[in-house]
Amino acid sequence: MSDMEQRTVSAVSDYWQSHPLGVQYNIDKEIKIGSPEFFAHIRPWMNPYKFPWNMERIKREASLLKGKHLLEIGCGMGFDSLEFLKRGVRVTATDLTAAAIELARLHFKIEGVGAEDVRMENVLALSFPDNSFDAVWANGVLHHTGNTAQAIREVHRVLKPGGRAIISHFYRKPSWMFWLSRFGHENIEHKEKDPPVTDFFSEKEILAMFKGFLVEESVQEHYRALPIARRGIKAFLYKWGFRPVYNLLPVPIAKRLAYKFTVTAIKTNSPAS
Repeated sequence: MSDMEQRTVSAVSDYWQSHPLGVQYNIDKEIKIGSPEFFAHIRPWMNPYKFPWNMERIKREASLLKGKHLLEIGCGMGFDSLEFLKRGVRVTATDLTAAAIELARLHFKIEGVGAEDVRMENVLALSFPDNSFDAVWANGVLHHTGNTAQAIREVHRVLKPGGRAIISHFYRKPSWMFWLSRFGHENIEHKEKDPPVTDFFSEKEILAMFKGFLVEESVQEHYRALPIARRGIKAFLYKWGFRPVYNLLPVPIAKRLAYKFTVTAIKTNSPAS
């Protein structure tokens, strides 16, 4: 890894270490972070509960993977891994930051589930041997790494032949969020600025990165503007200006502006390159 790549990884790690995804939804400051009340409080705002299509995908994949070993990349507080564990999938949950790993372990303990492992990993240089996992799940992670193509190569490497890569999701362009993100640097969910890396790709660019895979499904998602939790000028404009107007668009037009693009692909025996 070059010095520039290492600096990018460090910047990404520092950001998410100080901004664990989900903390921004804790509007009751009397609730202790990491407590059972905390996880219950933020749950409606977390994937997969906020995005019902992701829950349906988890249910579908879990039915195929029961008893098999899934690697989650970027597990955060563990909500996605938790749903797989509840459905009989063996899970190794990983994240780039110690903050996320600590919270995921607390979450699993509270819920009474046991993962195969919960540990820090960098998806750009995973420590696992080749052909280790039956499936890899990553939700909203790879486009924040600074090298999405390398992340997908690592996913390919650690998957067994015939293993499933469920990458839900990439940020898509053109899309309503791509254009919205051009207006200032105030995040509509966090009080601070956006993460140091947030890459948007065309569908053609995304699919071109899946060398050594057979793409089973690719789908446009998040084509409606959903509710957000925070307050602020950008959030106000989003809630009362952009969102009601944009959501009047007919579905066929809205889908052309979908914010997210999800790919499910099967590893073939040919190597990624």
